[in-house]
Amino acid sequence: MKTITPYLVKFALIAALLTIVFRYFLSFGLQNNNLTLVLASSILYGAAMFCSGWYFGYKDGEYLPIFDVGFRFHLATFIVHNLISETWFLLKLQSNKENINTVHLTLLIWLLFLIIHYILYLYVKRKTIKGLDKNNLFE
Repeated sequence: MKTITPYLVKFALIAALLTIVFRYFLSFGLQNNNLTLVLASSILYGAAMFCSGWYFGYKDGEYLPIFDVGFRFHLATFIVHNLISETWFLLKLQSNKENINTVHLTLLIWLLFLIIHYILYLYVKRKTIKGLDKNNLFE
């Protein structure tokens, strides 16, 4: 598939590494009632994922001339994060204060936003070529 670029793969690998580190510190913080560690790991994870997506998304935009409003990176993040979170529980690496229902609820809410993003992606894709309005392209 042409839309699976080296930059998207690198992003997914970085996202997997960041997610594993995040899950570890989240579980450790919850197990030890360390709210500071839980909040710090969540904020750092979010910031690191944003920076990683920004960097690899920029490189990807230069490499592959498609206008996808970040949907492929959003989908990759969704898959990686939820796959690792589910696996974390299957391997029983979670804190005894964590509940799998939280992971499932997060997945469902995130899925709703992913569907909205997909609809937006289809709408924008129909109307543009690399961010240019098709109606104004040949004037």
